[in-house]
Amino acid sequence: MPIIRKGDIPADELSGNQRQTLVNGELGATDLTVFELDVPPGGEIPVHIHPGHEECMVILEGSLEALVGDDVTQVGPGDTVLAPGDIKHSLVNKSDKPAKFIAIFPTTNVQRHFLES
Repeated sequence: MPIIRKGDIPADELSGNQRQTLVNGELGATDLTVFELDVPPGGEIPVHIHPGHEECMVILEGSLEALVGDDVTQVGPGDTVLAPGDIKHSLVNKSDKPAKFIAIFPTTNVQRHFLES
């Protein structure tokens, strides 16, 4: 049973947001990638698609504006956003408090194509 300790893995950045890898192919997964992302006030995960695979985002803290397809809604702790493969989506923190979410992908080869807003 692999145990992955968050503190042993350096964080990186995605579009100005801190991203922590929790699970991926380099850590022993065969079909799963999981990230934890911190989105500061005014921060965003820009509009993008994942060709050929979906993404599940579980909101842990804060309030985010979620775009999936052409639908926009506010989400908060306990909410889950499901973005089907090839469907545009984004998260924007329009609040004055930080937000945090977990992003789950059913692949170790995450593909992301940013779109112009």
